[in-house]
Amino acid sequence: MLPDVSQLILERQGDLLTIWFNRPEVRNALSDEMADELAAVLEALPGQRDIRFVILRGKGGAFCSGGDLKMFKTVFQGGSSREQIVAFNASFGRMCQAIDKLPQLFIVLIEGFAMAGGLGLSCIADVVITTADARYALTEVTLGIPPAQITPVVIKRIGASEARRLLLTAQRFDGREAHRLGFAHFLVEDSAALDKKADEVLADARKGAPAAIALTKQIISASETLHGDDIVQFAAERFADAMLGDEGREGMTAFAEKRKPAWAAEEHGQ
Repeated sequence: MLPDVSQLILERQGDLLTIWFNRPEVRNALSDEMADELAAVLEALPGQRDIRFVILRGKGGAFCSGGDLKMFKTVFQGGSSREQIVAFNASFGRMCQAIDKLPQLFIVLIEGFAMAGGLGLSCIADVVITTADARYALTEVTLGIPPAQITPVVIKRIGASEARRLLLTAQRFDGREAHRLGFAHFLVEDSAALDKKADEVLADARKGAPAAIALTKQIISASETLHGDDIVQFAAERFADAMLGDEGREGMTAFAEKRKPAWAAEEHGQ
């Protein structure tokens, strides 16, 4: 069961869950409460096997403008202890790890603004689609703080050289440059095209078996920490589990019978 939320909107359509940031009046800046709600939803998702795909996007024509700076000043600099600030920042890092561990395909749709922590969150998505006029920046150093938790994911996404330039200079750029750099996989012209491209991506992704996608994500993650014989063994064991599982048997049978496997034959939303 997914948790109750107030600063997010959870929109369920069949096997798809769309998570909306819902603070459009502040360009969906991440408050403490919003971050806690998102973390709770992400932590619940691995147990929701009827949800195959997750989209994260923002209401009001903006994805996310980063952390709530008003909260930073009034709460963090208005009496919070160092330990409390450390705990908050670490919780953002754990939220990033929760995204990385999701068994579902995780898609981010960006329009309007993707700044600071908002941009960092998108760096962990499996698929990112951006509008050409979306505005991007890693602005933390201009505020006297480091981009603490998102630095590793930005480096992982676009490489150390370009990441260093953007993290240290806070240079602003648009969706076209974000696509060129590798922050986004697909570039579209406007919001209508954003939805259309998302539908196309989902149509392709539904050809894949849910557990096979989850296992593939496990292997991708393991390849970052395991090497040599360890990653060989890890991947081989996941392959064997899938081959002997229900999906593997169904996939091989469907191929032999020249039909779609059960997971691909199901209509969206039913």
